[in-house]
Amino acid sequence: MSLPKTKRNAHPGFGPDIPAAFHSLEEARNCLDYQWNLCVRSAVDFPYRKHMMEGTESQEHRDAFDVDRTHFRAVYNTWMTVFQKFLERNVATMNSKSLQGAMVLKMQGQLAAMYQEMDTLQLLHDETGWDEVIPMFDNLVDLVAAIIDSQKATDEKLLHKPIFQLDQSTINPLFTVGHKCRDPILRRKAISMLYSAPRQEGVWDSILTARVCERIMNLEEEGLGEVKCAADIPDWRRISDIEVSFDLQARRGEIKMSRLRSRHSNVREPITDVFEW
Repeated sequence: MSLPKTKRNAHPGFGPDIPAAFHSLEEARNCLDYQWNLCVRSAVDFPYRKHMMEGTESQEHRDAFDVDRTHFRAVYNTWMTVFQKFLERNVATMNSKSLQGAMVLKMQGQLAAMYQEMDTLQLLHDETGWDEVIPMFDNLVDLVAAIIDSQKATDEKLLHKPIFQLDQSTINPLFTVGHKCRDPILRRKAISMLYSAPRQEGVWDSILTARVCERIMNLEEEGLGEVKCAADIPDWRRISDIEVSFDLQARRGEIKMSRLRSRHSNVREPITDVFEW
């Protein structure tokens, strides 16, 4: 499988093959972008996707899905290996901007690899599967913290004003931790970082993202007493299938999501929550 040919395919690294060595950050980034888009396309076009979503898949469907997942897990592991070798050869000569770009790429690679480690079929019906990758969530938070610290050290003005950039960098990984990691310490750390390092990355706003994560966390933990670990939040309390919209003038947000009806239910039903700030 490959992506349709476009003008972008002429860019170095943007193609189906991972080279034996990267020669620039641009090449490494283009390669990762290509493989991520190919992975998403494969999931969308998967012939048995409807059966998977409805929970009516056969063993043949599961086996076909596992073949795809195994393939992309190997792809991302290969990318990470080649990229790590690139860093070892070049990190000593990189300036601060290039080092920040390298950290962002490493973080994006780890995020992509994390999704391939997940049992996606389980996650369609049981959100507790995310607890298996808590160490990877921890690594993501550490990488984001290093990126933010590096940016502030490079430009002291960033200590006192928000960052505006077109490319995604730190918000999306922190959002993933904030709403999918149920470890109470890591989750709160991610939300705190979204609040304390204001930034706009494309359409992502860190403050609004923090409010969404905080609201989801409160809904999941409500009525459970003190949450000391991820296992304290049972699957029937966990939220999935999140869609968010904001009315900035009214200072109001709406979250559309799914959650099991009760501890005895196996059907996720759509719910809508409105919050203000």
